[in-house]
Amino acid sequence: MTLAVPASSQTEAQGQEAQPPSQPKPTRTVKQPPPPLFPKHRRGLYKDREGLEIVDATPQSPPLETDDPSVPDKGEYEINLTTHVDLSEDVHRIDMLLVDANYGILPKFAGHELPTQLKFEFPVAALTGKNSPFTAGIGAAKFGMKFNFYHNEHRGLSLSVYPQIEFAAPGLGSVRKGLAEPGQTVILPLLVLKEFKYVTFVANGAVNKPLNDPERETTGTFGVGIGRALRRTYAAMIEVRSESTFDFQRDRLVIFNAGMLHGAGHHVTYVKVGRSLFTDDGFSHTYLAVGLKVLIEPPAHR
Repeated sequence: MTLAVPASSQTEAQGQEAQPPSQPKPTRTVKQPPPPLFPKHRRGLYKDREGLEIVDATPQSPPLETDDPSVPDKGEYEINLTTHVDLSEDVHRIDMLLVDANYGILPKFAGHELPTQLKFEFPVAALTGKNSPFTAGIGAAKFGMKFNFYHNEHRGLSLSVYPQIEFAAPGLGSVRKGLAEPGQTVILPLLVLKEFKYVTFVANGAVNKPLNDPERETTGTFGVGIGRALRRTYAAMIEVRSESTFDFQRDRLVIFNAGMLHGAGHHVTYVKVGRSLFTDDGFSHTYLAVGLKVLIEPPAHR
C-alpha cells in the first residue's frame, strides 16, 4: 500500500499534465448599426460630425410662414423678434415687433418621450391706408403646442402636429382697430419634413376653424418650401403658400416668399422678401421682414 500511493499520485499527475490547457471561448463580434444618413441637429447653429458650426438650412418659420417639424431641445428657449411689413395699394400693415417665444419640453406618453414645443406669439402692429387713419396696438395673439411624434434619422423623415389657437387680447380694442379678427381661430396643422442630399423639403397642411364669428368661414392652408445651405453660416429657402375656403371660391391667397438665414454664436439673423401671386382683394401685396432668432440653452448644455 505504501508503494502504491506514490504510484497512484504519479499517475494522476501525469494525467493532469496530459490534459491540454483550456482555450478561451471566442467572443462574438457585435455588429454596429450604420450611422444615420441624416443625424438630428438642433435649430439655429449646430456642430456637424467634424465639429464645425453649421446653420440650420431647414425651411422654417421665421423667416418663412411654412414651418418645420423640429422643436427646441428640452429646457431650451427660442425667441424670434421680427419686423414684418405687408404693403398693398389699399392698406399697409406693419408688425413693428412680432414676439414669438418658444420653449422645449420632453413629456412622456405611454413610456415614450415626445419632443414638444410650447409657443406664445403676439405682434405690436399698425395699419394705415388711403381711406383709413394710422392706428396701432396689439394684434392677434397665438398659443400652441408642437408635438414631434415621428423622427427617423436614417430616412430623413420627420412629422409633427401643431395645434394652435389665435385670439384677440381682451380689453385692448384690437378688433375695433382692425388689427385682429373677431372671435377665435383654431389652427390644426400637420408638418412634414424630408431631407435629401442637397436640399431639405418641408410641407404644411392646416385647417383654420373660426369660433364665435359667423361671418368667417373655415379655410385650408397648404404650403411647401425647400432650403439649402450656401456656406457654413448662410442658408437660403423659398416657399409657395396658399389659403382658401375648401370650395376654392373665397378667401383665396397664393404667395411666394424667399428667405435667408445667417448664424453667429447663439444668434441667427434672417430676412424675407415675398409677393402675392393671386388674391381675392384685387391688390398685389409685397412682403418684407427682418428679424433676430435668439437661442438660450439650458445650463447643462452650455
